[in-house]
Amino acid sequence: MLDDATINKIADAIADRLKAKEPSTMKFDEARYALFHGKSRDWIKYYILRKYPEVLVNNGGWITKPEHRGVRIKVLDVKAAKKWLSENTQKIDWNAPEPITLKRKAGLAKPIKRSK
Repeated sequence: MLDDATINKIADAIADRLKAKEPSTMKFDEARYALFHGKSRDWIKYYILRKYPEVLVNNGGWITKPEHRGVRIKVLDVKAAKKWLSENTQKIDWNAPEPITLKRKAGLAKPIKRSK
């Protein structure tokens, strides 16, 4: 029979192996599904990156800033991202509409063409 100390050592070893398998960085498209519940790129940029600038690397955060077209966005610290998202998940409206929907309602984007 195993004693508590041995069980704790085994549990710690398993936890260390699981942590080792977790990536330290992540591509934006992977992060969309792993961290942001499958939300679109525009949704994440609008509702996370614009509203919470502290997440940007320039401000001491964990994700690179979308500078301009062609520059890839990356999550540079997955552990910090998970921690921040778990602490702030109540502040984020995960049911908010897509930004293009808001633009269409405001008349700033073309309406959807419907077939008859």
